Amino acid sequence: MAGMTSLRELRARRLIAQGLSSPARGAAEAARWMLALQGQTYPAGIRALSLRGPRDDAAVLAAVDAHEIVRAWPQRGTLHFLAAEDVRWLMRLCNPRVARAQARRRPRLGLDERQVEVAREALHAELLLRELHEPLTRPQAYEVFAAAGVDPGDGRGPHLLRAFGGEGEVVQGPKAGAVETFVHVAQLPVTQRELEGDEALAELGTRYLHSHGPASVKDLVWWAGLTVAQARKAVALARDVVPLTVDGEEYWMGQWQEGVGKQELDAALAATHELPAFDEILLGYGDKSLVLPERLRPEVLTKNGLSWPFIMSDGVVTGRAEP
Repeated sequence: MAGMTSLRELRARRLIAQGLSSPARGAAEAARWMLALQGQTYPAGIRALSLRGPRDDAAVLAAVDAHEIVRAWPQRGTLHFLAAEDVRWLMRLCNPRVARAQARRRPRLGLDERQVEVAREALHAELLLRELHEPLTRPQAYEVFAAAGVDPGDGRGPHLLRAFGGEGEVVQGPKAGAVETFVHVAQLPVTQRELEGDEALAELGTRYLHSHGPASVKDLVWWAGLTVAQARKAVALARDVVPLTVDGEEYWMGQWQEGVGKQELDAALAATHELPAFDEILLGYGDKSLVLPERLRPEVLTKNGLSWPFIMSDGVVTGRAEP
């Protein structure tokens, strides 16, 4: 289907690609399809997965309890939900730029790299001693740092957990009440996919464009936190994708969308969607203006990182959802 299309059709195809206008699927299957889905607000992330999967928040929470889905910081230093088997390769691909930025902050926190390594080793050792049914809570993790001689106060504890939670070895497990917990990737009941280099870029490009397309190189740069060169290569290596042009901009989408007809496109736009804060239909792309009018940004997604649940109609945000 390489060629021109309208902005309205792009909006419809994104709704379909993201599973918001598709039949229900299992929670882990939805996480696998999306590759990673923003989740810094825990209930909102669960709801976002539910809307793209079983249409049942309890089913998503059950998949988290079973460690089929985990929460961590795979890209942009931001919490996401993802399928457990994708943790290691995705973090190793997307985290290096974030890790360098985190390292530059450490002197202001009173941390040196020796302390970071001591804290990392202590955390890994403690997590590997525990079974999956006894994860380490956030307060307990701070106690581990303190016992190792690294003061978790003044922002050091949160910084360390965020840093270690993006390296591919530590993820969040099911919550203990309202408290976050942590587990070691080696303890997860799945085999990690081992991808690196071009193979990892190809997997990233393929799964992002199939689940988020039509999307551009700039969108992938934003979403994954890669360099422009890396994103271009990921798109070039992506499997079974087709290019299209919208308002002079080049986009790509999964080849499977060639089978999506006018009736399905119209149905996607005819539906009204109530979506949670930080939903991937907005956060999955660099350019939010294609679906979010500038006048509504203060109500839905501010430029300094605040977000609220919102309504979409005809593929466009129409306002904040009523509580």
